Amino acid sequence: MQDDFTVFWRNDEYAYKLFYDLLDRSEHGAYDDDFLVQLAAYREAAPDSERADIFAARYLLAQGDAETAVLCGERAYQQRPVNLAVWKVLAAAYPQVGRELDAVTMRGHIQGMYPEEELSLTFPKEMQQEALGRFSVAANFSCYAPLAVYRASIENNELSFQLDIFIGEELPLPMPAGSDRFWVGTYVDEGFLSTMASIYEPMRHDFNFIANNRDVTFDIQKARTCTGTVRIEVPEGKSVVVPVAGTEFCQNFSIRTAGEEYPGYLGKWAFSYFRLDETATLHSEGPAPFAVGTPILLEHSPARKKLVLNLFVDGFCWPAARAIFAEHMPRTAKFFSRGVIFDQHFSAAEHTQPSLPAIETGCYPHRTQIFNERDNHQMPFTIKTVSERMSDLGYYAHAPLVSGHDTYYGTYRGYNRLIATYGFMPAYEGTERLIRALEALRGTDQFILYHTTDIHPLNIQTPLKFSTEVEVNIPLADRFVKLDRTVPSVRTPRLPIYLEQFLVSMHHVDRNIGEILSYIEEHYDEDEYIVNLYSDHGCALYDPFTTLKEIDFVGEYGTGAAWMIRGAGVPEGATVHDLTSSVDIYPTLGHLCGFPVSPDIDGRLPAVFGGTARDAVYSSSQYPSQTYKLAVRTHKHVLRLETREVVDEDGTVDFAGADVGIYPRGYELERDHLLDSADLRAFFYPRARDFVKGTANNGEFWPEMRAARPNWFGAAD
Repeated sequence: MQDDFTVFWRNDEYAYKLFYDLLDRSEHGAYDDDFLVQLAAYREAAPDSERADIFAARYLLAQGDAETAVLCGERAYQQRPVNLAVWKVLAAAYPQVGRELDAVTMRGHIQGMYPEEELSLTFPKEMQQEALGRFSVAANFSCYAPLAVYRASIENNELSFQLDIFIGEELPLPMPAGSDRFWVGTYVDEGFLSTMASIYEPMRHDFNFIANNRDVTFDIQKARTCTGTVRIEVPEGKSVVVPVAGTEFCQNFSIRTAGEEYPGYLGKWAFSYFRLDETATLHSEGPAPFAVGTPILLEHSPARKKLVLNLFVDGFCWPAARAIFAEHMPRTAKFFSRGVIFDQHFSAAEHTQPSLPAIETGCYPHRTQIFNERDNHQMPFTIKTVSERMSDLGYYAHAPLVSGHDTYYGTYRGYNRLIATYGFMPAYEGTERLIRALEALRGTDQFILYHTTDIHPLNIQTPLKFSTEVEVNIPLADRFVKLDRTVPSVRTPRLPIYLEQFLVSMHHVDRNIGEILSYIEEHYDEDEYIVNLYSDHGCALYDPFTTLKEIDFVGEYGTGAAWMIRGAGVPEGATVHDLTSSVDIYPTLGHLCGFPVSPDIDGRLPAVFGGTARDAVYSSSQYPSQTYKLAVRTHKHVLRLETREVVDEDGTVDFAGADVGIYPRGYELERDHLLDSADLRAFFYPRARDFVKGTANNGEFWPEMRAARPNWFGAAD
């Protein structure tokens, strides 16, 4: 790497040669003293590379030292959890140290992404249910819970797979110590308890039912599966609320206190709620299990706010909305005019899958390693999500409107309840659910996530139903959208009907969120709440300079996001022009709510709250099979980078020869506005290099991974 900044990136040729020498030796099983000499040299040349640990694990396995091989493999897995070579060494090492469940998880990762690989599953019979569950999640190439595209079962001693949903059972996800797992039920707020179960059960293997029915809503709660009798301890003088769900229609159920027995019933897969003012036992006759949710303590604390609400408006493009915000979202604009509105806010990534975990953790996608839609790895427990932090403070954390998206990564593991759908979250449904929750649980402090997709444009892969208001008023010449099953939502073209839908959707969101905001102003004092509204990304189709062939994923419109906040500890009436990133939401909530913020996260506390203003913000696109793209923005300039090579399955890419340019803000990628100076390069190059260093592979790649995707890289020689 040159220090004079005349070249943005130069690979280390020495490390490159060592890697391929080790690869050749490994493929031939030449694990001798010379291998160790080369490995030591490679570690010294590339001390931050997980590839050294993979070679070390292979060597150790060949020497019969599985225990140390696990240590090396897990170190590599922490750095690169979506990698075939890592999975293979751990799948081989784990059984040798008695960790069969972890081995099954690795085999699931391999089978899900590379089904041509030979499948081998071994585990003790008593672990069968857990093992098959973990395998199914790891092999699942959908990140929407409770969907299991590739669920494993054993019938007649044969392993088989089918589309399914986890329902009436716990999600087989590891959870931090002391936490119940998520238990999947049907959502029934009032009415007949078991009706939804009777509908869902016969359709649970039907993909169209699961993926395309917007009315399929799940009630996913922290709960433990029980049989017989369960004792619920209630602190003296306190009250708790306990959610309970049955697994049979009209399941016999009773509650016993010190002086009374209350006989009743449960519904199949639907949660009912019971207030307990003293210690009690829950009892169900027979072998049928039931789910007992984590008790909700009805108690306020002066150390907490009564309400902390995150309003997540998916795809809300601030550059497109800025000038018309007050006109088209008057109730929302009026509310946040008494708080802080961040006017130069940018998302960490260009679409929801990597952006949402970045918000929930304060870490960039290359830190969470969430970027591959075919993968379902768990974020390490060392990364604390905002919901975990808020739960630790004593808040009841729940999401009355949310997608099951990203659940398998552990993104939501701190929430007690998720009312989740596959993908459609209309604001009008969420508003009523949220207000009902506020009223039902007014006796406790609540942390709430509300995620609406009303503004997010629909892609053009299937026939579309736009808002009736849009369809009635759009000219016939603009009415129909040409369908293309290959075009994802981020490539949605700029068409008049989408622009009209954006305006109408802003009205829809404002009407419904406005009801929430009015309720809060009527029922809470200013120092009793914090309301935080943000989006996970912008939308490139609103860029007036975008054409169908030139979608700018990390441009101002693609990553220009919304963020505004009001409530206790928030300055009043400030429009902030400092640069902010979506990862900054996490430390801001930490500052306002009082939870600890690890110094190694990527988010920064904005200057308006006593932090330090950013000198640059970063937005990237790390999508496998596509070129890597990066925008590093200051107030006046932007560095834009795009690699020549596409991103590999594990999220790495070769940065040698990347196209790098510096432009004035507002003229991104316009070659006639390209800037170049020693000062600009000296500012941008070190920052951009530091940002991508964990993604760069030095031109070193695993041939077997590339051979599995010849449509990306070409057929192997």
